[in-house]
Amino acid sequence: MFHSCRKCLVLTTLIVLTLVGVKRTVADETRSPWPVPENARNVKNPIKPSVEGLKAAAQLYHQNCELCHSESGSSSSSAAQNLPQRPAVLSDTKIMKKATDGELFWKITEGRPPMPSYEHQLTETQRWQLVNYIRELVARAQYQYLGNKSIK
Repeated sequence: MFHSCRKCLVLTTLIVLTLVGVKRTVADETRSPWPVPENARNVKNPIKPSVEGLKAAAQLYHQNCELCHSESGSSSSSAAQNLPQRPAVLSDTKIMKKATDGELFWKITEGRPPMPSYEHQLTETQRWQLVNYIRELVARAQYQYLGNKSIK
């Protein structure tokens, strides 16, 4: 009986270690840097920000991005807390100043787990409008940092 229990314990331990290893591998993969091809980084946004474009992008953001990145871009949503890697903080001025419009567009287009690709879900114009909206989130965060509540 003791020998049988010991086999069960060893087998259970191996299964648990295997599952932990698989989970860690997936998490490590999503935590690695997200390199963007140089030619994509250098692409300029052909869509100028406009009131209509930002309103449309706000709706797209609400439908597609807000669940993980949160309304303000702070990535503080409950869904974000359950992902293997916290989504990018889109309202972080230091991080977002380093990111080019082309880089943001490429990441929206390509995606990477757990973020989906939006290449076939959104038009090219919509993806560029989202880039403009992300820039708006950064401006709002910076404005609030200076002590103001909103920039309507």
